[in-house]
Amino acid sequence: MAKNYPKYEKIRDYIIQGIESKNFTHAIPSENQLAKTFSVSRMTARKALDKIVEQGFIERIPGKGTFVKKKNYYTSGFFKIRPFRKWAEDLNVEITSEILESQVIDPPENIDKMLDHNGQVVLIRQLWFFDKKPVRYAIRYLRADMCAGILWENLQGRSIHDILINKYHLPLTRVSQSMTAIVLEKETARLFQVDPGYPVFRIQRVQYSFEKPVTYVEYFMRGEMAFMDTFTPMLDNSDFTRNGE
Repeated sequence: MAKNYPKYEKIRDYIIQGIESKNFTHAIPSENQLAKTFSVSRMTARKALDKIVEQGFIERIPGKGTFVKKKNYYTSGFFKIRPFRKWAEDLNVEITSEILESQVIDPPENIDKMLDHNGQVVLIRQLWFFDKKPVRYAIRYLRADMCAGILWENLQGRSIHDILINKYHLPLTRVSQSMTAIVLEKETARLFQVDPGYPVFRIQRVQYSFEKPVTYVEYFMRGEMAFMDTFTPMLDNSDFTRNGE
C-alpha cells in the first residue's frame, strides 16, 4: 500500500470490499464506528462515506443510517436496462429463445481487453422471439473464472442476469454501452428471417459487478422493435429548467 495512502481511501476500500464480498448486505457501520475502528476523526469517516455514496454503492436514509444501495434499474444515457421478459410482458407477447451456441473458448483479443481478462471465456449465442418472430440476437462473452457454471444452466428458461445476480452473487452495478444503426449481412439476416440489408440496431455492452467487468455482449435488435416499449419514466423535477430545455 502506498505510504501516502489517504486514510479516508482506506475506509472507502474497506467498505467497498465488504460489499463485494457480501459481508455488508444491508447496514453500513456508522461514522462513529468507522472513526473508532480506523483511529481517525469523524470528519475523515464522513468523507469516506461521501465518496462511496458518490460511487453509487451506498445510500443514507435520514434518521435510520447508511445502507447498501439496492439497484432495480441501471441507466446509461437515454436507456433503461431491465429484464427482457418485462418488455415482452408490457407488449403482451410470448417470449421464447433458442441457444445457438454455448462453449468455453480462448478470448478474442478485443474481448480480453474489454473484460480485462486473458483467461478463458464462455461464449453464448442466443436468439429471442416475440410471438415466434425473431427480434433480438446476442453474442455474449462471460469471464470463465467467474461464470464457468453458466454452461450447465437452463438458459432458455431463465435470464442470464438473474443467474449472475441471484445464484453467482454478481450484482450488475454498472453498464458501459454504445448503440449504432447498421444493416444485416447475409448470415445474421438469415437468423432474423429477412433479406440482407435489413436495418437493425447494434448494441455493444460491458457489464460490471462493482469494479470488475463480468460480461461483454453484442445485441442485434430489429429496427422496428428497438424503441417499441412501455415503461414508467424516472424523472426528477431538478432535471428540467423553467424554459423546458
